[in-house]
Amino acid sequence: MDTKGLVVAVALGSLLVMPVAGVAADGAEGRGLANVKQFTLDHSRRLVAQAELLEAGLADYHGVIAAHGGDYAAAWDADGARLAEQVGAIRALWLEASNHYETIEGIVAGIPETARYDLILDAGNPGTDSEDVAEYDLSLPDGTVLKRPGNLFHGITEPLFWGMEETGIKLPADLDGDGTVTRGEMLFDANLGLGAARALTFWAKALEADMAAWKPNREDAFTSVVVMTPTVGDYFGEWKESQFISGEIGAFVARSRLSDVQGIMSGCRRMYTEALSPVVAAGDADLDSRIKAGFEELLALVEDTHAREAAGTSFGAEEADALGNEAQDIADRIVALVLQAAAKAEVEIRG
Repeated sequence: MDTKGLVVAVALGSLLVMPVAGVAADGAEGRGLANVKQFTLDHSRRLVAQAELLEAGLADYHGVIAAHGGDYAAAWDADGARLAEQVGAIRALWLEASNHYETIEGIVAGIPETARYDLILDAGNPGTDSEDVAEYDLSLPDGTVLKRPGNLFHGITEPLFWGMEETGIKLPADLDGDGTVTRGEMLFDANLGLGAARALTFWAKALEADMAAWKPNREDAFTSVVVMTPTVGDYFGEWKESQFISGEIGAFVARSRLSDVQGIMSGCRRMYTEALSPVVAAGDADLDSRIKAGFEELLALVEDTHAREAAGTSFGAEEADALGNEAQDIADRIVALVLQAAAKAEVEIRG
């Protein structure tokens, strides 16, 4: 590990032992809510640290391009090896940052106090859409302000860093040095990349601050599970439409969408087992067992499908549809049981 990485690791270690404030319940439920908050904070802090590293990587890349007056061809001729290395490092940093967010998305997106961050960071639409718009503007280093440009991870940076949108490609380039230029081998817009990386750091820090201030409660926990668990079918639909199934260039190109589904649904399961299971089991142990079994069945389906894909299985559109429908059916059964449990506990699901 280099010195910079060691400093980040030490900083993270000190952050992860910070106490959690604002937990408003006692006993097993209180401990479970505290555990969920601590887990989410841990990954929020890691997301911030990773976003800062990504921003630094983009600043270096931007600096090389700027040193050649914004001439990408001249920059490639003079510093091609360095730029190729930087693009590879930026992609690796992006994947790690995205991993930390996907791990907690199932929690963050389901809590009313933090749901807006999911739209900004990962799931929101541009302002040209009529709903689920990411409510922020993106300022770029050259002074340009993009109004409501869409979410930062999958809407802007992923297609930019992997060269999947023509407008972001500044120069096709043989990044791996094999003598040919294939899809995704290019220099991307440094101005947009650095601006987006700065925004990612800003909003990751804002999420961390709001998560630290969040006071976990039973209503939020029930709401989170009810809101996020049934989204699994939508994620399978995105997997079906991605290049991993359709072969068409679009979103979700850096890795299979199934990787994200695992993280999101694991977060839903964690919220239930840590924060809600003690409440539900106290009143109806059988209902609690059925809900937990449902989550195990759902995660087993997602994990098995992802493992098969990683092992080389090619899925067609019809099989992807069938798997998505199966996952959705399981999720719908889980939610019906959780709603039953919420009614028994006299908990109102928050909008």
